[in-house]
Amino acid sequence: MRVLVIGAGLVGTAVAERLTGLGHTVRVTATSQEKVATLRERFGDAVVVRGSDDDTVRAAVHGVDAVVVTAGPSAQGSMTPEGRAATYHDVLVRTAENVVAATGPDVRLVALSSLSVYGDAADHLPEITEDAPVTSSADPSPANFLLMEKTYAAAGDRAVVLRCGDIFGADDPPIEQKVAMAHQYLGGSVPFSGDALLYRLHVDDAAAAIVHALEHRLHGTFNLTHEELGPRNAELFDAISADQGLPPLAYRGEIVAPAAPISVAALAATGFRAERSFQG
Repeated sequence: MRVLVIGAGLVGTAVAERLTGLGHTVRVTATSQEKVATLRERFGDAVVVRGSDDDTVRAAVHGVDAVVVTAGPSAQGSMTPEGRAATYHDVLVRTAENVVAATGPDVRLVALSSLSVYGDAADHLPEITEDAPVTSSADPSPANFLLMEKTYAAAGDRAVVLRCGDIFGADDPPIEQKVAMAHQYLGGSVPFSGDALLYRLHVDDAAAAIVHALEHRLHGTFNLTHEELGPRNAELFDAISADQGLPPLAYRGEIVAPAAPISVAALAATGFRAERSFQG
């Protein structure tokens, strides 16, 4: 299988390595020539692609059997509503529109979305399944993830969307460092809600789920996280802050994530389980 991976960052490189190890032909992308040069040393075939540029997307998808979209907004640009408004639509929605438009009916599509699309709209339920209500929040994060999902859904049975939480592992800073950085660079204020359950997905589980989706030709939307119930944001982050001699964080509640348990039964029924993600 010939696979294009758009966004060779934390997850994209893990997917590319896994696919290459399985004997597939992989092309990876980055948004700068400098990053592409490094990727070519690892994967051979790497090209500069900005998802919002339809010409580069069209050229990159030529001849592939599947496209995996792991490109996402940078954390640095995600901490304020203004930053999210400036970047989320181009990175998520425009990329989806260009990928769907540039690929034929036989090209499989896999894209990562976010559990934040539920917001607090389904918190009244005992557990949140894929057909639960989604948020009507106007915040650029969930709003653009939902627009992205709608774009891929229009591609029909050739597309699958995996809704996941915060991805960690590999070169990603440990959570203790992220909390310290929130105090140091963000004034101890974060855009998340304090009562949301913290669902974190190990990069190896994210990569394995994407490969599973390709190999089993999944389509539709699936929750992708661990089965175990995690802590709430404030419970964990404030304990980490206290260990570092820092005050509790301030939770602005701009990006509201679910406070009810997430069901992964639908993905489990296809034979996949996240093995490395729970950090209880």
